[in-house]
Amino acid sequence: MLRSIKNYFFSAFREVFVYHHSSLEFRAKTYAVLIASSHESLHQYQDTLEKIASEIYTESDRADALVLTVKEYIKSIQSKKYMGEEPLLIDVIRELRQVPRYALKIEPEHLTRLQECTNDMDSKVYQKRLIDFLNQKRLEYRELKR
Repeated sequence: MLRSIKNYFFSAFREVFVYHHSSLEFRAKTYAVLIASSHESLHQYQDTLEKIASEIYTESDRADALVLTVKEYIKSIQSKKYMGEEPLLIDVIRELRQVPRYALKIEPEHLTRLQECTNDMDSKVYQKRLIDFLNQKRLEYRELKR
């Protein structure tokens, strides 16, 4: 009960409670795009996503916020009320143009670990292309900074 109340407040007031919420949301979008592209249950990815979140953020509240945000994006994609995976990917690209340093938030190793949870071979191929694309954006930013 207490956890669900806490999750509700994190979700509703993320901008207030979560430091640098926009970079956390960018990460969540990249993970959500990859997971949603498989059209498989989020449950398959849950453990791996939680491990990745705890590796990125040592504070459990921030790690929880990342997982919750990914779930929110996936729910909105699945319901098709807010956006599908393509508009979310376009949003990721737009954010990379507006805030190029977000490219450093792209962790190909984490995306690959999420891809390993996928069973469907066609989905794996598509996810691999997404990972390659996002990694290319990351590498382009690194080259710019040299």
